[in-house]
Amino acid sequence: MATLVQFKRSATQNAVPGTGDLSLGEIAINTYHGRMYTEKNDGSAAISEIGSNPASLTINDAITFPTADGSNTQVLQTNGSGTLGWTSMASSGMETFTYTMTSTATVMTGNDDDSNSLSYTAGSEQVYINGVKLVGGGSDYTATNSTTITLAQSALSGDVVEIVAITAAANLVQGYFTNTSLTATTANQVLSANAVANKAIKYVVLATHSSGEHAAEVLLVNNGSNAYYTQYGDTYTAASLFTFSSDINSGNMRLLVTPTNTNTSFQTFQIRLT
Repeated sequence: MATLVQFKRSATQNAVPGTGDLSLGEIAINTYHGRMYTEKNDGSAAISEIGSNPASLTINDAITFPTADGSNTQVLQTNGSGTLGWTSMASSGMETFTYTMTSTATVMTGNDDDSNSLSYTAGSEQVYINGVKLVGGGSDYTATNSTTITLAQSALSGDVVEIVAITAAANLVQGYFTNTSLTATTANQVLSANAVANKAIKYVVLATHSSGEHAAEVLLVNNGSNAYYTQYGDTYTAASLFTFSSDINSGNMRLLVTPTNTNTSFQTFQIRLT
């Protein structure tokens, strides 16, 4: 006749044996959860949980996983000391809303193809139709409000309209982004100022005025006493909207701008080298 062998066991929910309940190497089972435990000793006695449905999970006595699920889209992040926890992903800084047209329309709003509701900051958006970038300010489209884009010409059935929204400007190009509105044409206004420890900075500058847009790139360097710059790649839709200069002031290397017109906005992306 077969002999029935049973381990120490408990049917109590969440019951865990202590070191006084088990001998070294002995096994106990919680039949409520189907979890197994054994006693180990690496210089001090402790209870280790074994099995496929653990209440907690530690790998190699070094990495501890959380005991509960996180929220939708969250990821695991270590604290640098072996404990993992759930955290929200950092924003890429940009979000693209895609609308595949099923009929003729001029207004883009509400949920896109992926059920994401359109949201943007007026002046920090880009609009494309079938991959072609449109001109804002009423020429090709109007940023009517933070949830609606109105096209000057109707999009047709089958067209793909993409709206690129800057959602976290600080996350773009290592966080170096500025958005400045200048109301006057005063000469040599400060567009950007950074400590001279930043020996070289590359700028992409976009100026926007009711008359059009003007984009350019700038390389700015300093030797601690003087600043030097090169401007290149100027492209504009109607006419030049600015001129640049540079200087060192109070320990800062500055990029200065003189707008051609009043009420001109400037966006810059910067790559800084020390």
